[in-house]
Amino acid sequence: KCINLKGSGLWYVSHLTAKCVTDCEVGNGETCGGLANPISDDLYTNPRDCCASQLVWRFTDFCEADSLLSTCYTGTGLYYQGDDVESEVCVRDCDPSVTGDTTCGGLVEDSFVVLHDTAEACCTAEYNWMDNVLCAARSDQLPLKKYWPDMTKGKCFKDSEVATRGLDV
Repeated sequence: KCINLKGSGLWYVSHLTAKCVTDCEVGNGETCGGLANPISDDLYTNPRDCCASQLVWRFTDFCEADSLLSTCYTGTGLYYQGDDVESEVCVRDCDPSVTGDTTCGGLVEDSFVVLHDTAEACCTAEYNWMDNVLCAARSDQLPLKKYWPDMTKGKCFKDSEVATRGLDV
């Protein structure tokens, strides 16, 4: 909260920055967004409630961390469909540049992204056209010593040597 006679120290939404800010004069604290409009701005005791109520399209955990200017948020570690990050399988909600984990697809920022507890659950829901074992192994980047039909080349390949394509049998 701001140590300021002007402003309540409560949180309100800044539609300009798409995050929640503190009701205090800009410059009086890192999260100060200026004085809230007492007529049009709803005030909240914490940024999480503000995010959940006012920025419903943003993933609440990410919005809260963004509003707090936190660099500690590392994601949920849960799995989501990797198509938007140019992956053909599920990826994890974490930042690969921070963790060094290549199974990370980046932090989920939007609430419409469906998160799954395991690679298997993600593969079942998001890539049901692909063999679940293969999808989960590729999501977790685990080598398989199995042969899979590559429909685009019309023959089988050992997946640990040549990643097969065209698995929509």
